[in-house]
Amino acid sequence: MEPTAGHVLVVDDEPVLCELVKQELVAQGFDCRVATDSRRVRSLLDATPRAFDVLIVDVCMPHLSGLELLAHAKSHMPECKVILISGNSRREFVAQALLLGAYDYVEKPFDAGELVEIVRRARGEENGGSGLYDRAAEAMTLSAQARHASLDSVSALVRAVEAKDPYTRRHSEQVAHYAVNIAKAMGLSGRRLESVRVAALLHDIGKIGVPDRILTKAGPLTSDEFQFIRHHPALGSDILSNITLFGGEASLVRHHHERWDGQGYPDGLAGEDIPFISRIIQVADCIDAMLMERIYKKSYSVGKMLAELIRCSGTQFDPKVASVSIQWCRANREKLILPGKIATAEILSA
Repeated sequence: MEPTAGHVLVVDDEPVLCELVKQELVAQGFDCRVATDSRRVRSLLDATPRAFDVLIVDVCMPHLSGLELLAHAKSHMPECKVILISGNSRREFVAQALLLGAYDYVEKPFDAGELVEIVRRARGEENGGSGLYDRAAEAMTLSAQARHASLDSVSALVRAVEAKDPYTRRHSEQVAHYAVNIAKAMGLSGRRLESVRVAALLHDIGKIGVPDRILTKAGPLTSDEFQFIRHHPALGSDILSNITLFGGEASLVRHHHERWDGQGYPDGLAGEDIPFISRIIQVADCIDAMLMERIYKKSYSVGKMLAELIRCSGTQFDPKVASVSIQWCRANREKLILPGKIATAEILSA
């Protein structure tokens, strides 16, 4: 049969499974390639971004996980449909697949013929589409408990990204700590305060699409490398906008690197056009980045950090947010998380 049904890449560290799926797809007219080493797949996708219509990838693999490849694929080849396969049926994996933009999610063991039918639907050859959203809706009700479980799930992805760089471990939790306290000092409460906490915890989720070599690079970034970094707020927003539970936080994550003077990214918003909560998260993010040691810099003293907040007030930072942040830091030095100081649960919940 002439392979005209579509181009498919199957990624799994089990060669036998790859061959089984390939044979079934080829028999049905698909052009199919397989890969068992996830490290090579990202380079392949970068080199041939339009080569594949459908990507079938195992969630649990050595080196790069299926979730990382999913995020990379959705960032660089958004028209490619991604089908995740896994031997784990826990609810958080369904949530993660949905959050990151997967077309569908299939549990092992599966019937190869059924997988081919999903690929056909992904290619638009049959009506009906994916059942992923329906299954996710069943898995997650719109309750506080479900939101908390979903937050735990996506926060685990953030921690996975941060764990690759020892200098950024717990960064998002610490940013949330500062953001919530600054927001309280500015009079926020209730749902708005909860949005501050959630958006701060998830503000760097888009970095799952940034190559490890860039995240952990010791020297200056090239222009092309910095473009990856600049893209992470938009990718993070795209990830969160795929699920109703976090739809309200998507725009807050997107704009946490905008500047008061309009020189930020990704959209160059200025002044009060930047969401208020995003302005709070930006300051909180910078406080933690300055106080912590990074691979490319030493930690700032508290005095130097405060001087930077003052210097950048009205240019990088909203002047009111900067002013309240400075006052809070001066009045609550025991709550500042410094190098060598363990950010205990008591501090982070204070």
